[in-house]
Amino acid sequence: MKLLIAGAGFIVSDFLPITKDLPNTEIVGITGTPNDLDRMKDYQNKYQIKECFTDYDQVLKETTADTVYVAVPNFLHYIFTRKALEAGKNVICEKPFTVKYDEFKELKTLAQEKKLILVEAITNQYLTNYQVLKKHLNDLGPIKIVSMNYSQYSHRYDAFKEGKILPVFDPKKGGGALMDLNIYNIHFIVGLLGMPKAVEYKANIERGTILLAYLI
Repeated sequence: MKLLIAGAGFIVSDFLPITKDLPNTEIVGITGTPNDLDRMKDYQNKYQIKECFTDYDQVLKETTADTVYVAVPNFLHYIFTRKALEAGKNVICEKPFTVKYDEFKELKTLAQEKKLILVEAITNQYLTNYQVLKKHLNDLGPIKIVSMNYSQYSHRYDAFKEGKILPVFDPKKGGGALMDLNIYNIHFIVGLLGMPKAVEYKANIERGTILLAYLI
């Protein structure tokens, strides 16, 4: 796989250290904004990335990559993924795929028409312990209640308290607890038990931002 990374934020710094363990994978480039250039240069030197770019449209035309890892803020997933698919590239897109379901359906159709791979970068449902649990689920007997919790103190929360709303907390940019950590809970439970018959959603909202999300 010849991989182009789209984005230079926090999630990319988590992803890059594991690339050495990915067989037959070459990172041919990383693209971001001009403000990301210094960070991308650091990544380039540390992880043997061939080139850095600041023009996504141009790099899609010029790159030798066959796959794009989309790791930009949530609200940009749709447009970055669509452009990559239109350029004939397979796509690994960070969770959630898109902010709107209709956008995802469009991307799915486009990928199928072009016979390209489109996958979401979420792993919990592929882990060995999850697969064992799924295999033996019927052995547990009738399941009446399942309670799940995925919480952590965001390293960007201090900035939020000071009044700086970063994309991960900005609902206009697909931010908030439901679209961030709660995606893991949704994948986990739907993967085990299937689609729900009904959903009730409650949220702890501060300054228009969903800080805590409850799905019932």
